[in-house]
Amino acid sequence: MRWTALLVLALTAGCARLDHVQIGSIDQSQGELVPVSVRLSETGFDATAAAEIGRIASRGKTAENFKQLRDILALINMGPRTGNPVFDDAYAQRLQEYLLVECPSGRLTGIRAIREAKTAGPVSGEIVGVDAYCIR
Repeated sequence: MRWTALLVLALTAGCARLDHVQIGSIDQSQGELVPVSVRLSETGFDATAAAEIGRIASRGKTAENFKQLRDILALINMGPRTGNPVFDDAYAQRLQEYLLVECPSGRLTGIRAIREAKTAGPVSGEIVGVDAYCIR
């Protein structure tokens, strides 16, 4: 019963994480500025966290196997990275076409690029976005 409660808690607990923000300067001399914002997200999965949940929920040799799997996955995924691996690596490439819908002139200033995530256990929503001003 206790392990079930811990497993449910681990799967339902969530948080937001900001991975990266980059801000550009604002040029007010070119015309009227209209704020635009575009966000795209894709589902990510952290296999290391899933193996840890399996370790917590199991006992004996099975728990040891989950621990070894968790350690191997952690070693494989070492190094600099932002966010969890996603199912569609090209999801952020559609950002430009959505920006052109919001700003038909294609002239942007004050660009703020954002990379963030919202996590719930081993599953995450990996989010990229752009906030900017469209020059009309």
